[in-house]
Amino acid sequence: MKTIKFHASIQAIPTPNTTCLKVTWRPLALALAWLTLAMGCGKDKSIQDLGEQTAFRVRSEFTAALNSEKGWAGALNENVSIQADQPFRVRFEVESAPRNSPSQFRLQYRRNAGNWTGVEAHDFPHPLRELDLDFEQMPVGEPPEGWTVEHGNPTGLKVALAGETKVLRGQAEKEPLIGIHVPRWEVTELAAEFRLSSDSTSGVGLVFGYVDAGNHYRLLLDAASGSIRLIRYMNGKETLMAEQKADIPLDRWLTVEIDLENQKAEVNFENDSVEFTVELTANLDSSKLGYYLPANSTAEFREFAIAGEARTPRLSIVSSKTFENGEATTDLLENSNAAFQAGEGVSMAESTGSWPGGGAQGEFEWALVVRRFADDAVTNEEGDTFELRMVTADGKALYPSRNPVLRLSIPPGHLGGTFVETPGRIGPWQASNGDLYFIMEPTETDNLFMMVKSADNGITWREVDGANRPSTNDLEAVDVRKAGDTLHIIHQVTRSVRHHVFRTSDHPTQPDTWAFTDELAALADSMAQAATLVIRSDGSMIAFYVGQTLHYNIRSADGTWGEQVIIDPDAPAAAGPQTVLGANDTVHLAYYRTDGTLWYRRLLSGGTLTDGQQLASGAGATRAEYGAVLPLIYQPGADTLVIIYRLTDGYLWERRVVKGGRPTQPVRVSDRKVVTDAVDSQQPGADFVTDGGVLHVFFIDEDSRSIFATRGDAGGWQPAKLQVGNILGSWVRGNVYVRPDGVKVYGFVYDAGSDGGAGLNRFAEVELDDE
Repeated sequence: MKTIKFHASIQAIPTPNTTCLKVTWRPLALALAWLTLAMGCGKDKSIQDLGEQTAFRVRSEFTAALNSEKGWAGALNENVSIQADQPFRVRFEVESAPRNSPSQFRLQYRRNAGNWTGVEAHDFPHPLRELDLDFEQMPVGEPPEGWTVEHGNPTGLKVALAGETKVLRGQAEKEPLIGIHVPRWEVTELAAEFRLSSDSTSGVGLVFGYVDAGNHYRLLLDAASGSIRLIRYMNGKETLMAEQKADIPLDRWLTVEIDLENQKAEVNFENDSVEFTVELTANLDSSKLGYYLPANSTAEFREFAIAGEARTPRLSIVSSKTFENGEATTDLLENSNAAFQAGEGVSMAESTGSWPGGGAQGEFEWALVVRRFADDAVTNEEGDTFELRMVTADGKALYPSRNPVLRLSIPPGHLGGTFVETPGRIGPWQASNGDLYFIMEPTETDNLFMMVKSADNGITWREVDGANRPSTNDLEAVDVRKAGDTLHIIHQVTRSVRHHVFRTSDHPTQPDTWAFTDELAALADSMAQAATLVIRSDGSMIAFYVGQTLHYNIRSADGTWGEQVIIDPDAPAAAGPQTVLGANDTVHLAYYRTDGTLWYRRLLSGGTLTDGQQLASGAGATRAEYGAVLPLIYQPGADTLVIIYRLTDGYLWERRVVKGGRPTQPVRVSDRKVVTDAVDSQQPGADFVTDGGVLHVFFIDEDSRSIFATRGDAGGWQPAKLQVGNILGSWVRGNVYVRPDGVKVYGFVYDAGSDGGAGLNRFAEVELDDE
């Protein structure tokens, strides 16, 4: 089709209600110009009737109040940069067509001008979809916010006082009562805490997959008959799916849970007193749920809890701690001249509430995050663009005159991703050319094994050879030893121990590749995963790991793993092993026992395991303390092993073994208490390295959760100094190496506050002097 060129000078000028063009006309185009204006400046009428986005503004100060005038990243309608793994907000001004009926809106995005994708709600840094629906903040005597009566007396659903606690009280009269709540996202778990009155002669039900009163699923807890029945209603016809006998006492708080996944309903009543699973025979619409009361009955609900399947997408809607979902907005953007009808702030929800519209303008502010790594280890890169638009509930776009296009920035030293749960020495490891390597997972919800690399001294990081990464996922316990241009990795999961090998960029023929992965080193059902590895001078390896106590296996120089050996099978169970190779291929081993004692042994080159020497007691007797011993340091010049461990007093302590003698007396290392088991790690939040004759301990302070460092030399252990503050630290791991510029540093990766989630792994380094 030919392009017709009009003889006119055209300049775009945005106006509140149109995107018409200002035209300086020449006579030849005059008739066509009036025709264009008469047709509404060329807008498609079906699009125009939906309304339009008239303005936007990006807010970088995530903790600003919803209707604050502060914290903007740029001016009105200005496209700005956003940082990966840093929540932000976008505020839209929307103007509806005069004839519009009430509307709900959703959000869509497209990355690098690709396909439009709906934005889901998954929180950050934990991508959780969990919500507790209680009634403490709701006025007594009023219907609870977010609930409607779909069947029965509308006044039979109110917030009431039960003693000093606010509850949802349902009272059915001649007709049964169905109360419905519309969740913010797809629900896979539903739980309720309820109580039947002492004069109740019937029961109560949970409703899910609700379409209408004649089409839904109902879990009926019938106190009169002493049974729990799952019933399907289709077109008003009742089908009994399952029935179980159950004691349902009156006037007592009870709990019931339903897990809804894979077209199954798993029912659990009163902490496993009754449990059963039912195959659902109809497609499940989980967009509406609630409760059912038989006629002439009363019940109270103290709480409902709902959860959905957690995922970690590239971009998601997250929760805000400074405003409630649905909180009303004021007129801040001031681009439209239409009358203002309050919109709302959107927090951890996939759609807005119903907005009247009708020719008015309103504002909607969405809490968002763009991640560095998402599920499937997909990666958002520096310079990627994310365009956002609001659409109607059925996916129709508003007139797209004001779509923000945001550019992604990756802060220097930012890794993102998820830390290894129980790490040994996992890096950063330096190749001979200066490249750095570190092991982690992309997300909490997709526990893939990733080797990430930095070729610019820790400024930027990317996964290498992801197509061939280990298939054994879930990094519950990982330890690494470097041999030239090769990293040998021991990896324990719940039922097995695996060996992976990675070649660094200085490998002469196959740089930055996995040599092999998932080699089976041992099978063991572990009570608490922890593993450690040594490589002897002849190329053989020894892996220590936890089954129901401490085991080890030897891999011969030709690559064959031997039979596992159990250490002290009749003693209290052992866990948390740490090893280092000493002189004459002697393996030094320190570990924890479940009675709270710590022990030291040696495995000699000939295969003899020496008797245990107790290092300490009082390490604690719970799973949190299993990894009480830090990675070990051996100083070859002095033939000295240094062991650092944490006791229940919270402090780190040191003992040394010099030339194979008895351990020296304990010396306190840290002047602050060190966090332990911050996120199910069963370890102190600390790392231990050496720089020649100087020892360095980096640890996370229990109170502030900041990272401090202390050094040990001839003068003893020095007062700790702050290294990284204002974080909620959980892990720290690093190594000493010389940068390409000749400066010796401790380069380390730490979790800055994900609390076991994802997105806050960061790299830093500390220059080490020669004192």
